[in-house]
Amino acid sequence: MLSVVVTSNDATPIIRDEARRFAKKYGLPWHHARMANTSCYLLEFSDQGVCLLDAEHPAESGYTVDFSDIDLRTGPGNLSRKQPLAKAIGKDTQTVVDATAGLGHDAFLLACMGFEVMAVERSPVIGRLLQDGLRRALESPVHAERLKDRLQVTIGDAKAFLESMKTKPDVVYVDPMYPPKRKQSALAKKHIRLVRDIVGNDEDAESLAQAALRIAQRRVVVKRPNHAPPLLDEPDLQFKGKLVRYDVYLKHESSRPS
Repeated sequence: MLSVVVTSNDATPIIRDEARRFAKKYGLPWHHARMANTSCYLLEFSDQGVCLLDAEHPAESGYTVDFSDIDLRTGPGNLSRKQPLAKAIGKDTQTVVDATAGLGHDAFLLACMGFEVMAVERSPVIGRLLQDGLRRALESPVHAERLKDRLQVTIGDAKAFLESMKTKPDVVYVDPMYPPKRKQSALAKKHIRLVRDIVGNDEDAESLAQAALRIAQRRVVVKRPNHAPPLLDEPDLQFKGKLVRYDVYLKHESSRPS
C-alpha cells in the first residue's frame, strides 16, 4: 500500500483546520502545501472539495468521486430493478449494508433504486473521498431528489460495524477487490489501481463474508468476476451480468423467491 499525505493547498483557514483534524484522527501526515513524492498520494482538501492526487505529478488533475454521470433512468438504465444487482439484493429488501463501499458506485445505485443503504469503508482516505462525492451529489437537485436520505457513509471496520448494529440489516453486500482477467480501459485501470494502492487486496474478504452471514437477516450478496470461483460455498442463487455476477447466500427459507 502507498502512503497518503493530507494537504490543504491554498485552502481557507476553515478547510485547513478540517484537513489537520482529519490527518490527526487517522494518523496521517499533514502538509500545508502540495509536495512532490514518488511513493505516496496526496489527499487534498480545498474549497471545492476533496481530491486524491498522485504526488509524483501533483500538478495533474486528481481523482474525485463524482456521481454526476450515472444514468438515473428507471427503465433500461442503471436504476432498473430488473438488473442483476437489484435482483440479487431482493425485491422485498429495505435495508442494505455495503460492507466494502470503495468509491461508492454500487451503494449510490442501490440508494437511488430506493434501498436504505449504509456504506462502510475502512480506508479513511477512500471513505473521505466518498463522503465528499455524496456531499456534492446532494447539492444537485436531481440527485438529491433521487437519493433523499437513503445513503449514509461511515468510515470504519465493517465487521465491527456490523456487530455493533442494534437493528440488523436485511442484506449485507460484499464486493472485495479481485485481479482483472482481461485488459481494462485506461479509466478503469486508474480506478482499480487507486483503490488497490491504498486499501490493498482485501485478504480478509472471506472472513468478512462469514461475519456478514452471521449478521444479515435475509441474505448476503457477494460480487464476483464471472471467471472467479465463489468466495464462500456454492451460493443459493446467482445473477450474472456481462463481466460480473452476484452470488446470493440466503439466511432462511422465507427469503427464497417464489
